[in-house]
Amino acid sequence: MGSKSGSSGGGKLLAIGDMHLGMQPSGVPVELPGLDKLTPAAALKAAIALAIDEEVDGVLFAGDLVESMNARFEALRPLELALASLKAAGIGAWAVVGNHDADALPSLAATLDGLELIGLGGEWEVKTIESKGRPVATICGWSFPSRHHNSSPLPALIKNPPARAEKGVPLLGLLHGDLNGSGPYAPFRRTELDSVPLDGWLLGHVHLPSLGSATLPGGQPFGYLGSLVGLDGGEPGDHGPWIIHLEEGGSMRPEHVVNAPLRWEEVEIEVPEEITPEAMGDLVLAKELEVTEALHNRGVEPRALGLRVTFTGRPKGQAKLEHWVGDEGHWPKFRRSVEKTEVFVHKLRTAFELPIDLDRLSKSDDPAGLMAGDLLLLSHPSPERDALLESARCSLEEEVRSSRWHEVSKQRHYSDPLAEEALIERLQRAGTRALGALLAQQEDGGTGEEETHA
Repeated sequence: MGSKSGSSGGGKLLAIGDMHLGMQPSGVPVELPGLDKLTPAAALKAAIALAIDEEVDGVLFAGDLVESMNARFEALRPLELALASLKAAGIGAWAVVGNHDADALPSLAATLDGLELIGLGGEWEVKTIESKGRPVATICGWSFPSRHHNSSPLPALIKNPPARAEKGVPLLGLLHGDLNGSGPYAPFRRTELDSVPLDGWLLGHVHLPSLGSATLPGGQPFGYLGSLVGLDGGEPGDHGPWIIHLEEGGSMRPEHVVNAPLRWEEVEIEVPEEITPEAMGDLVLAKELEVTEALHNRGVEPRALGLRVTFTGRPKGQAKLEHWVGDEGHWPKFRRSVEKTEVFVHKLRTAFELPIDLDRLSKSDDPAGLMAGDLLLLSHPSPERDALLESARCSLEEEVRSSRWHEVSKQRHYSDPLAEEALIERLQRAGTRALGALLAQQEDGGTGEEETHA
């Protein structure tokens, strides 16, 4: 099946990364208008409209179409509508199975008309996409046979490389897995990708898009398609489907279409030395306008934009500012509409530097001096820093390994809180806040008045 657009020696495909149908984006204010327009299902609808408008020759899904087996019922209707629209336009759809939908997608596909799965059972499979009776691309794909797969699927493909449909027809890999990883999600190496004579790789699993930013030594593009829409604040930046332009001679050129209805951004606001807590809100509102207008100038117009704001700088009175930032009660106030985009604050945090000379302060043997010395230790690798980190790790390990953290460790963006980088960041932030509070207390003559009224 294919569209009417394919010309000799070329064509177009639409490629979609992780959708996780059946999942609602988290962190979005419940009172935000049009919540149903921000979901993966809404993003899929827009992607299919794009495929039809562009008259592509086929649509490819790189796994995790569905969030889980329990979510397959919520995913059924959006997939049915999408496939029906594609079929009416004469466009076929192919998919590999990911780790999240290892059970759900084969079950759904058996009841759906128009979705062909590639590589079921963990065996590599080749499919040829045709348009007007001629091949425009050959797809080589592999699907998760179960939710976990501890080894790389690529050795089997390296041993038995796929055949090209005919000279000049692109041969593309479609794979869901963990590039340069080591976990239970089909880990593989970049060198393995280069060992297979393909013209490019379309990858699923990681939600940060990277296709188009790297090539293999032979010049073939490869990378992650990313999630179709940012599912939470941990997925900032550009999201949306990809148009894969199939060039004459067998190469491919990816084009990212940034049309996700919900977008997240990590932004920093540098705070002046003299500022009151009340004025911090004005900085937030100004940053909302600045970021949204910059996106609109790029032609990116999400329906909703969530900001994760980090305040930086060396302001005075940090204890009061920290208290204001930590009061989540006023975060919902920072909402505004900028043309068609609803802007909201998802999170506020601080990364202040103390307006003091840590080196000079560390010469003192009082509590503030000792704390300043520890903060300086964290700045550069040394045996002393290693000892400090190991002490912190031992103090935290029992809590982190306890049963209450077991479910947290399964979360999408979980990172080990005992890893060196995480420990350093945690200790620097906690130490800076504690030192700031201690110095403020000393300035108040040891009464703690500033802290009490902060």
